[in-house]
Amino acid sequence: MPTISVITCVSNGGHQFLGETYQSLRQQKLPGDWKWQWCVQEDDYTGIIADVLPEDPRISIESGLPARAAVARTHGLARATGELIRTLDADDVLLPGALERDIETLERVPWCVSACLDLHQDGSTSPGPHDPEGGPVEPGRFFNEVAVERRLSVQATTFAAHRPLVLALGGWQALTGAEGIALLLAAEAVAPGEFIAEPSILYRRHPGQTTATDRYWNPAETATRREAGIQRAEALRKAGWRWS
Repeated sequence: MPTISVITCVSNGGHQFLGETYQSLRQQKLPGDWKWQWCVQEDDYTGIIADVLPEDPRISIESGLPARAAVARTHGLARATGELIRTLDADDVLLPGALERDIETLERVPWCVSACLDLHQDGSTSPGPHDPEGGPVEPGRFFNEVAVERRLSVQATTFAAHRPLVLALGGWQALTGAEGIALLLAAEAVAPGEFIAEPSILYRRHPGQTTATDRYWNPAETATRREAGIQRAEALRKAGWRWS
């Protein structure tokens, strides 16, 4: 059966929303005989994930030395068996039809990202303020946003792609953050993609998320993370290699 493998990192005991994430995954309706696999990787050895999630043969759970999300996701990728890969954060919620739209889009292009709705603590939602129009992504659009405008109009956590492409790019770049952005820029450098205008997730805003801390936004480290992703994408563009 064709499979889409969903990759989730759980870090620093951030498991309190994982049950809701699982429910949103199991409610997904996939086209034809497609199925999903969920590769959940704990960024530590607490073992608490097994106490939160039920026994489900579609779920693969492992733990490892704490090394942040990029390493955890790449470890999850090593267990993925699907033709397609989709990123999903442990505190986010998949909206109905999200994986079906990914699968249908990836029949045309090697990678895609999608819109999302911010989920606030009071339960209200709001759309992304800078979402592109749905359809093919203009070559270099996201690179220019990050390298020149110092912003990104999409949430890289919605990234989905063909697994061989993600493997060829080395998975998620070994950074302390923004690893999803770096992978998006690398994929954009070697292959065409699309933006799905219909939201695929509720992106939960809460004090416990990694990006909510002042420490995460240390100016020097933030600049290094950005430049590392830009430099890899630039090197790929200059090499002239194209994925097919």
